[in-house]
Amino acid sequence: MGKEIRPGRTAVDATLTSKGQLTLPAPVREAMGVVPGDKVRFAPSEGEGFLVTPVRRGDVLKLDGAFAAGKRLGTLDIRELRRRAATRRAKMLASRR
Repeated sequence: MGKEIRPGRTAVDATLTSKGQLTLPAPVREAMGVVPGDKVRFAPSEGEGFLVTPVRRGDVLKLDGAFAAGKRLGTLDIRELRRRAATRRAKMLASRR
C-alpha cells in the first residue's frame, strides 16, 4: 500500500491531460474506495474548490429518467439479480488485489 491520506494533513496533486482526463492517484482511489469503472461526482464547494465524492450504486441520482412515462420496466428473477450482484462484487474485489 502507498501513501496514507488523512483529512487535513495530506494534499495529493494530479495532472490534467490534453484530453481533459484526470487520473486519481492510487492513495486517493484507495481512500475513496473506488475502482476502475466507478464514477465520481465533482460538486462545487466554498471558494474555488470542488468536493469529489464516489457515486455509490444505490445513489438516487442514478435513477434519473429510469421511470419516465411510457417506459416499461423489465422483470428479472430474484435469483438472477443475486447472481449478477455476486458476480459484480467478485469482480470488484478481484480488481482490488
